[in-house]
Amino acid sequence: MIIRRATNQERQYIQSYAPVVQQEATVGYMNGNNIMINEEVHFFYNTEYFSLENHGVLCGWILVGETKTPVEPEPIGMILELYVLPQHRKKGFGLMLMDYALGFLRKRKFKKVQLNVFAGNKAKLLYENLGFKEVSTLMERPL
Repeated sequence: MIIRRATNQERQYIQSYAPVVQQEATVGYMNGNNIMINEEVHFFYNTEYFSLENHGVLCGWILVGETKTPVEPEPIGMILELYVLPQHRKKGFGLMLMDYALGFLRKRKFKKVQLNVFAGNKAKLLYENLGFKEVSTLMERPL
């Protein structure tokens, strides 16, 4: 098992998989046609993809970045995307990727890390088990 910065070839594959990731991550709220992780997002959050490889096979990835908020004087680490390919799930790879990303952010001297998760996303339990707490709730309704 190796976790490392994603290669250019892996990043191309990851970006080609974006509609699937978006559909799953948003629990169908977004249909995959309006990709959330685009070049502007990468630039704005200063992102880095890390891939998890098992015996030469890409199993999943995590996208890490940073942000500033109006209420925080220091930059905050961000987890922008976590994805484990379906055939590699239920093996603890999501936890491994999260542990790696949290360690990476700690080494960079971030004091906090944030992420967004849609209601109904099964990964929310993983995040809660890692100590993430709800800070705000986005609500909407049709007009």
